[in-house]
Amino acid sequence: FYWNEHGTNTWHGEQVAANGTTFSSPSIAQVGNYVVIAAQGADNSLDLYWQPNGGSGWHMQTVAGSQTSYSGPSIMQDGAGVVIAEQGADNSLDFFWAASVGSRWHPETVAGPRTTFSSPALTVNGASVNIAAEGPGGSLDFYWAANGTPTWTREIVAGPGAIASAPAITANDGSVNVAAILAAGGLGFYWAVNGTAAWHLETLPGLFGIAPGITTDTGGVHVVSAGFGILEDEATSNGTGTWHATYVAGGLFDEVVGPGSPAVTMNDGIENIATIGTDGNLYFWWYRGDGSFAMEVVDTSANL
Repeated sequence: FYWNEHGTNTWHGEQVAANGTTFSSPSIAQVGNYVVIAAQGADNSLDLYWQPNGGSGWHMQTVAGSQTSYSGPSIMQDGAGVVIAEQGADNSLDFFWAASVGSRWHPETVAGPRTTFSSPALTVNGASVNIAAEGPGGSLDFYWAANGTPTWTREIVAGPGAIASAPAITANDGSVNVAAILAAGGLGFYWAVNGTAAWHLETLPGLFGIAPGITTDTGGVHVVSAGFGILEDEATSNGTGTWHATYVAGGLFDEVVGPGSPAVTMNDGIENIATIGTDGNLYFWWYRGDGSFAMEVVDTSANL
């Protein structure tokens, strides 16, 4: 776990769990005054770690036991509670919720065996939870449930042969947005107005090959992905359909952009991006406001 004070470039690292405990990419969120991290644990279990902001010492909780977790999870705050989605046994899709940090976990099956073939993406959208995942044959599936109900509704966003990566998802001003690498090439951006099942596809230009990250800002959305060692940010204003590409970093012989998916978020109105480079270092970029991104080395490969 790494953190810094907003506006500084001094990074602080903490080891959350011992060696040999974690077997997937983690997912992180802030819930009230707590930082929460979910990851696949030993023997395909699902683990949660949490700590108060400014505190020391991480607390561990088993969300689901052995042979339940088969992907990196996705975690979000939902009101005062915590929600997690993961790919379960036999390519199922599982959902877990807790009313507060540290309280008991409640499991739900979103979709049964042989339905889910990627790590799911999760977002909270008003009074509902939305999940996107790759379905059978490279299809893109979307699931939603109203808070407080265990009834999940499935929508087929795109049929077989549509996508070639795990999706990313965000709620956006009365709509839901999903991004994924298209099987035919390029980066696909799908959107639907809340309460409708009519999905719209916009194809973003560029040589993308890495599962994207997605975030919103005031009146728009950003999608971040990479291809051929170049990391790019694609942004649009809601309702326009016009996308603008901004170079973030990288090049053919540059080592700062690796094969892993980027993570992106908005922090006090500033876009933040993180990736692992091909050199194994952890890199962080923040938007300067002048059309360019500043880079910081969070930690080196020797410590990761």
